[in-house]
Amino acid sequence: MLNSFYHGWILMIPVILGGCLHMLIVTKNYFACWAIPIHQRYFGRNKTWRGFIAVPIITALFSLLWLILGIETQDTVIPKTISSCLFAGFLAGFGYVLFELPNSWLKRRLGAAPGQHPEQNKRLFILFDQLDSAIGVTIAYFIYLNLTYIDALFVFLCFLISAFIVKNMLFLLSLKKTRF
Repeated sequence: MLNSFYHGWILMIPVILGGCLHMLIVTKNYFACWAIPIHQRYFGRNKTWRGFIAVPIITALFSLLWLILGIETQDTVIPKTISSCLFAGFLAGFGYVLFELPNSWLKRRLGAAPGQHPEQNKRLFILFDQLDSAIGVTIAYFIYLNLTYIDALFVFLCFLISAFIVKNMLFLLSLKKTRF
C-alpha cells in the first residue's frame, strides 16, 4: 500500500506542475492566438485550443522529472525512458482536458456561464469539477502504465487531494478566479 501511495504522488508531479503552468499561461494570456474556444456553444469560452494543446505538452515535459526522481529505483510503474515519460505525461494531460468537456457541456445546457456552476445542484457540480479530470488522468495512467487497481485508486485520491490544495493556492496567488 505504501508503494501505491508513492506511485500516486510521483505520478501527480507532472500533472500538478502542468496545471499550475497552464493557469499562469491563461492569467498572463500567453499564446493568445490559441485562446480560441473549442466550441463556445457546447463548452463555453473557457475551454480553448490553448488548453487542449498546452496542457498535454506541458505535462509531458514535466514528466521528464521522473527520470531524475526514479534513477535509483527498481520500480516498474514509473517510466524510465524519455519517450515513455513524454508519452505517459502527454496522455495524462490529454486525459485531464478531455474529461473536462462533458462536465462543461452539461453546465452550458443548464445555463451556467463559463467558469461558473449552475445554481441548481451547485455543490454537485463543484464535486464534478474535481472528479472529471481526476478520472481522465487516472484512466490514462491506468491503461498506459498498466497500473493495479490499488495504484489507480491512489492516483485518483492523490489527484483529488492535490487539486484541492493547488486550486486554493492558485486562488490565493490570484492565478485563478475561484477556489473551485
